Amino acid sequence: MTSVTIKDVWKYYGKTMAVKELNIEVRDNEFLCLLGPSGCGKSSTLRMLAGLEFISSGEVFFGDLKVNDIPPRDRDIAMVFENYALYPHKTVFENMANPLKLQRMNKTDIKERVVWAAQMLEIEELLQRKPVELSGGQKQRTAIGRAIVREPKVFLFDEPIAHLDAKLRSHMRGELKHLQRRLETTTVYVTHDQLEGMTMADRIAVMHEGVLQQLGTPGEIYNHPVNEFVAGFVGEPPMNFLDCRIEGAGDSASLVYDNMNLALGGEQSRILETKGAAREVRLGIRPDDLTIEMGTDHGLELSAKIFVTEPLGGDMLIEADFGQDRMTIKRKIAELGQPGDACGIAVNSEKLHVFDRDTGEAFF
Repeated sequence: MTSVTIKDVWKYYGKTMAVKELNIEVRDNEFLCLLGPSGCGKSSTLRMLAGLEFISSGEVFFGDLKVNDIPPRDRDIAMVFENYALYPHKTVFENMANPLKLQRMNKTDIKERVVWAAQMLEIEELLQRKPVELSGGQKQRTAIGRAIVREPKVFLFDEPIAHLDAKLRSHMRGELKHLQRRLETTTVYVTHDQLEGMTMADRIAVMHEGVLQQLGTPGEIYNHPVNEFVAGFVGEPPMNFLDCRIEGAGDSASLVYDNMNLALGGEQSRILETKGAAREVRLGIRPDDLTIEMGTDHGLELSAKIFVTEPLGGDMLIEADFGQDRMTIKRKIAELGQPGDACGIAVNSEKLHVFDRDTGEAFF
């Protein structure tokens, strides 16, 4: 087992910067997720760890060993790709056994290792099939099995379940998390799906335009985002944002938007004063922290009209218009009015997020 240290790493493709001054330490046995939109630098980072991309500047260590100039085959890593990369002419057994044959392991040990991995992944009965005879989930398990038979120091996953159907993705999230806990192997997992990161990882590194935005546990990322990008990217449905102004000061400070005047708590006001917040700010509110009542006689902070409702089984998403803005509210399913009906929206003032309008930095 080993830790992975990424120290002051930069990556350029010609004059295009893909990764900028990246510093991350992946702890021994940790499951770390590199999370971000397409083009944020997460796959480039993973490929540098694997030795498939040249590091423009900086250092990468596996434990105390600097691996910048060590070829991929000698890094003792196992990588799983989105497209499986299975040999179509070989059986499941032969695909899983291939890296062990390259290590010149004897046939008895190879069989023992492959059967062990197949039993763990519940594909033992598929060992004599070829990839064309497998479902998407079975192909992915074969690719994972090929990786784990090597018992590497580090697992590298590059969006391994991105193109599976929703039900199978949900199942495979649990399978991969359980497998990593069982093997206790340091794992770096790349995805653009925040649900995968939130449900699987011990810690998440959120990246945007090649820059690390925040590194923390799923709870820290969700409840205390460091900036507007992280707040809007993590969470489903996404956070609502409103341009507001601060009026008053001290215990009488409030956030004002159109017909909304939202009183701030004493601690919230002190944070804004301490950090020198400008009068114009961005307010962030998660859909779970809003409530809605129908009609015009509601006495709530915001008066709005329903735009659309979206049933989600046990929950309901409601999009409501007020002024030039629209907010999403999440609540337990119940009978509601029709689009265009008047409603009121209440805000949980203890769960507010306020950001600098210019820089996006979070005040709280």
